[in-house]
Amino acid sequence: MSTVNSDTNYLSIEISENLKQSVLEHINYLKEFHEHPELLADQARAYAIYRYEKFWLPFIFENQELDNILPPIDIHLVWHTHLLAPLIYATDCEQVLGRLVNAKIRQKNPQSLKYSEQLWLKKYQKSMPYNIDYTTVIPPVPTYTSKIKYNLHNAVERQVGFYYNVALDHYKDEKFLNDALLRYKKFIYLKKINPQLFVVPMYDIDLIWHTHQLHPESYKRDMIKNLNQVLHHDDSTQDRTVNSKLHIADHDTRHKWEELYGEKLPKNGCMYRGKSSKNLYNEVTDFSFLLECQRYSMYVQFSTVSSNDVALPLLLPSATKLKPITSTEKSSTAENVNTIVSLTDPLQTQPLPQQIFAQINLSEQELFARGSSGLIEAHFEADYSDLKTDLKLKIQQRSGYWPMNYFTSVQEFDIGEPIKITTPNDIVEPSDKATADNNPNALFHLFESNIENELKMQELVPHAKRLIVGIPAVEINTIIVSFESSAYDEVTLKDNYPTQLGTTFLFNLENVKVKQALHEIHPCHQKDPLLLNIRHTIVNGCDIFTAFYHTEIYASCHTLNWSQLPLPTDVQAIKDVITLDPQTEEALIIKDHNGDWGIVKYNTALFIDTQEIRSSLSSTLSPESFQFYLYRFTAKGVEKEAIFFDWEDEKWSIGSDNFGIDMNTWSISLKRSSLRECMQYFCLCSALIIRFDTLFNEIFGQQLNGVEEHGNDLLSNETNLERLSIDGSNNNEKKPTMVISSV
Repeated sequence: MSTVNSDTNYLSIEISENLKQSVLEHINYLKEFHEHPELLADQARAYAIYRYEKFWLPFIFENQELDNILPPIDIHLVWHTHLLAPLIYATDCEQVLGRLVNAKIRQKNPQSLKYSEQLWLKKYQKSMPYNIDYTTVIPPVPTYTSKIKYNLHNAVERQVGFYYNVALDHYKDEKFLNDALLRYKKFIYLKKINPQLFVVPMYDIDLIWHTHQLHPESYKRDMIKNLNQVLHHDDSTQDRTVNSKLHIADHDTRHKWEELYGEKLPKNGCMYRGKSSKNLYNEVTDFSFLLECQRYSMYVQFSTVSSNDVALPLLLPSATKLKPITSTEKSSTAENVNTIVSLTDPLQTQPLPQQIFAQINLSEQELFARGSSGLIEAHFEADYSDLKTDLKLKIQQRSGYWPMNYFTSVQEFDIGEPIKITTPNDIVEPSDKATADNNPNALFHLFESNIENELKMQELVPHAKRLIVGIPAVEINTIIVSFESSAYDEVTLKDNYPTQLGTTFLFNLENVKVKQALHEIHPCHQKDPLLLNIRHTIVNGCDIFTAFYHTEIYASCHTLNWSQLPLPTDVQAIKDVITLDPQTEEALIIKDHNGDWGIVKYNTALFIDTQEIRSSLSSTLSPESFQFYLYRFTAKGVEKEAIFFDWEDEKWSIGSDNFGIDMNTWSISLKRSSLRECMQYFCLCSALIIRFDTLFNEIFGQQLNGVEEHGNDLLSNETNLERLSIDGSNNNEKKPTMVISSV
């Protein structure tokens, strides 16, 4: 392939503005526009355009020598849009004011906004306020004759969608922006030697181009110097279908670029991301349906410490006042209060008489009891019409001879009401703030009774002085659902495929054949009710997971490829920017009614060499080898949530502080404090189950579908409340634990 000596030629392109610094403020403007969807209402746009032409342009024309004048947000959106049509903007300014009105990107701060408002009110008095709240009442647009020929009404709506494609943090990275500026110069030079070419940029170049246009005088001067003409920006061409103007021009631009520079124009993290899901998905406001997922484990413990030796609370009437008993609560003697231990310790040949386990499912108003199936057992009796009253504990002893042995009651205890949580918002807060509510050693206390004078009990459990009944803290504040898979079929997408897939980052999918399955999420202990559907669609090498109920979409999750995330070598701040190495990593993006909710990224290296994995089970791999991250997009910025995966005896767990997945049973645990984001977590967990099940299959050579291989007895006696507690990093970050009860 022959190329010109472009290494020096494109460097001859001169730009007079410091665009790298201006880009950062430009992105802040776009973010502010994106966060005010009320500005896009038809009447709001019309009124803002009226204010812009009749009030702002004359105002800024009089004050353009001042560097700290800022427009109100509605006018700013219109002005910003107008500037991105530089030839038309210049013509319209001539029509309205007789000359070009200059502009430049200014940093927004409270002082400048206040000063701008004071000058505005001084000029217009009460005839036009500076700020308009379009969330309340939108004033009617007066009859006026506009001199602006550009269709600002349509252009505003087009430009608001631009932000989503440049919203990720790599567009603020210094190295990434340096490369973008060089590529912008290459872009201008490409146009210079191909003057008839309708040039189509990638989004890194487009962002720099837009920023340049927001300085109209500098842009005009630079373009005439470099191209002998002003390069017009036409954003009205939106059709991306095959053989459209944009499609053909994009193909020609890529071809000419590669021919000239000997490199590809497309770049990692610079491609079309589609449209935001903001305000397109539904939002959950009533979480009462998750009460169907409530299940408690009740532990009966025998302590060698009496209530006279250590002060512990008696039965408390309200769940919000329950106090956790932790491993740090000790008596003045050497004897400690028993803490939670596994009931299925493989090293134990005898049952553990000092601890008995039972489960209660409030939503079905039934009682499931499991004892140690050895020397003694605990059984709970209750009025099934109202499980919250008259709960009775029966301690029983095995009697008779095999195979006719049976249990007879030794003693009964009226323990009153079990814990009350009537709404998902009733989160139990530990009274001991030093104890996390997901601490596996925290047992929320329900009942206690001295038994040191009960001879029969002393005979069964030597040295026992006190009986304690409690519920593990993690179970109180955790709900558990079950993921049920279904078969995959080949289906043909209809013309309404965006409403089926929940995402618009792909296009031209009408009448395309895809693989698709409809999975279900139920309460962990029963088939009904159906809580949620997870539609998994495999199309063009992309996995799309859509969480919906009936026809309403609540969240989606799909795989990301090179086009939307940069390479690690493309950025400078590698710790602060989400990158993707397609050779060794996979990524999923989760979306909700607010837009992008988070990105999860994991390294696939551990899942490729199965022999290495098998040997590593007994080796000394670093803790980082067993974790990856969920990058959450919050109002405070991007927050990292460490996710761990663990295996032991072919038992697989994945989880973080907020959720957990038991890969053997495909059960999903979610912390109550995260219920407001339940749909997002359920969608993410479903995607991880499907993606990781394939990877785990490569390791063990078998399908880890617990529903098929292990049955669906999610209330079995093999519950293990112990958590993964691997140190998450070497920089003193908080050590996360999985919010999971293996059921």
